[in-house]
Amino acid sequence: MGDGYTQVLRFGLNQNPKEWKLKWEVSETDADTIETFLNARAEDGDTFDWQPLDSSTSYKWRCFGWNKTISFNNRASISATFTQFFEP
Repeated sequence: MGDGYTQVLRFGLNQNPKEWKLKWEVSETDADTIETFLNARAEDGDTFDWQPLDSSTSYKWRCFGWNKTISFNNRASISATFTQFFEP
């Protein structure tokens, strides 16, 4: 709906979107790649396909926020929450 607002309907199909809290412990270079990917989707509001670890099917997801920390030289940690998104 613009400006970060989302319309939520409480009837019909798809009333229980899944949510995954993920954490990557990677090199700073890989962390930059992940952050660039997430930032590009956040800027244009686009969804992305991702297959959860316990599923054989990929779904549409959005990531509204993440956190990057650098704890050691050339090692970084990214924590993110993926929320399932339903498109017509």
